[in-house]
Amino acid sequence: MNTDSSPPLLCVPLNTQQIENGLRQLQGWQWDREHGSIGKTWVFDRFMTAAEFFAQLAVLAEHQDHHPEVTSAYTRMQVRLWTHDVQGISSRDFALAHALDALVAAAFSNRLRAQDTP
Repeated sequence: MNTDSSPPLLCVPLNTQQIENGLRQLQGWQWDREHGSIGKTWVFDRFMTAAEFFAQLAVLAEHQDHHPEVTSAYTRMQVRLWTHDVQGISSRDFALAHALDALVAAAFSNRLRAQDTP
């Protein structure tokens, strides 16, 4: 039973300007307009580092009750965020993106590989 008497957070889709402003506050995140999501890819030094990142990502996502799409390919981890409840991008996506960037900076920054540039 939830004993918290505070009202639930209002979750609304962000408009184009709000999304663009949010992305300016992040590094390396991309807006996928076709799928209505934001995403980022990290490449780690080893498979086990990527697995550790996923485990810690899962804890953050569960804590925020906001669960991303995560794709893993050996040392590459791709995260895609969108809010199902609003069928688009919300402030919850940016909150989790900031938390993931902080996690990587604190625990994984010395275990990243330089990504290939197109």
